[in-house]
Amino acid sequence: PQFPFLQTSTQRSLDGVTPAFILADGPAVRPISPSLLDPNAGLGQGVFAVDRALGSGYAQQWNLAIQRELGPDLVVEVAYAGSKITRVGIPDRNLNQLTPAQLALGNQLLQPVANPFFGEIPRHSSIGDPTIPRAQLLRPFPRFTTVSLYRHNVGNTSYHALLAKLEKRLSRGISLLVSYTRSKLIDDAGSVFDASIQAGPVANYPVADSFNRRLERDVSTGDLPHVLATSGTIDFDLGQGTRWRAVRKGWRLAVTGIAQSGLPFPVTQLTNFNAFAGFGVQRPNRLRNPSLPARERSTARWFDTAAFAIAPPFTLGTSSRNPVRGPGYRNLDLALIKLTRIRESLTLEVRGEIFNLTNTPLLGNPNGVAGTPAFGTITTAGDPRVVQVGLKLNF
Repeated sequence: PQFPFLQTSTQRSLDGVTPAFILADGPAVRPISPSLLDPNAGLGQGVFAVDRALGSGYAQQWNLAIQRELGPDLVVEVAYAGSKITRVGIPDRNLNQLTPAQLALGNQLLQPVANPFFGEIPRHSSIGDPTIPRAQLLRPFPRFTTVSLYRHNVGNTSYHALLAKLEKRLSRGISLLVSYTRSKLIDDAGSVFDASIQAGPVANYPVADSFNRRLERDVSTGDLPHVLATSGTIDFDLGQGTRWRAVRKGWRLAVTGIAQSGLPFPVTQLTNFNAFAGFGVQRPNRLRNPSLPARERSTARWFDTAAFAIAPPFTLGTSSRNPVRGPGYRNLDLALIKLTRIRESLTLEVRGEIFNLTNTPLLGNPNGVAGTPAFGTITTAGDPRVVQVGLKLNF
């Protein structure tokens, strides 16, 4: 963290009427002094803390595979793979958050009360006025806005996968590889670290409750339960006898395909009613399973948006971190290659390639912000079919 060497200072109107400064004159009319390097440095601001007792994270991996040869060039393999990461980084936590029990006080939290730290906290701070909301005084560190644990590596991940593979090694001009993975990845670290650290903490904590990490444990944003991948080549050798060795021609057909599940993504609500109490995000209430049958999904309504209801103020929503899964991915690429050996060390290669042969572009994830008109809709997609021709001379 850069504080106190880099500081962000602001000027604001103290009464809501008189301007903080006249733009033509510049802010020097009411100069702002940086925080002094004393025990009170950072009062009225957001600050970082570091837990020095935390060690580095570590990963454990294990696997078991069984292979069997079905022929001179055909092999089948079945394997299990697992891993666990301990003390992985999680989003920065706001230690200056109220508890859910304190949220139950409701509108009392918004009532203005006398500021016991008036005169001690700089007036340009948002909590430096003579009166402040009652909620500020109930925070664990009432003289600060946010207090976040920086690079807080206390998360955990768990991965288990069953893998099956069929491989035909190249023989008689044909090679083939088919692999399938059935897996599950669970973690409590949906996004790792806040990248905006240069000028101090940013109130961006995508967790429902900084004091309850169990609410974040869910299928990971990188979870792909089903992945089927195939690739193969066929060589058509047109050489005929020794006479053709010096000028040899051939064709190669290469195909690659992949089909995989969609990725989970978070659902939040447009208005975070609990932001005043230090909560970084407020999730809506989940009423039922939001998944729709495949025949009912469309870019205008990918999931059942009525399965979510806006959580009212002073409550935590019941939705999990990643309750919906986005569109799956299907892709088939094809390449036709002509090889012409002009002489022993000179080969001409002509390639015709088609990417996304079936013209089924990858759809982006739906809008996951409840309360917006676009909630549940998909407005982005990857590339459509692309065709290209290339010429290469190898020597």
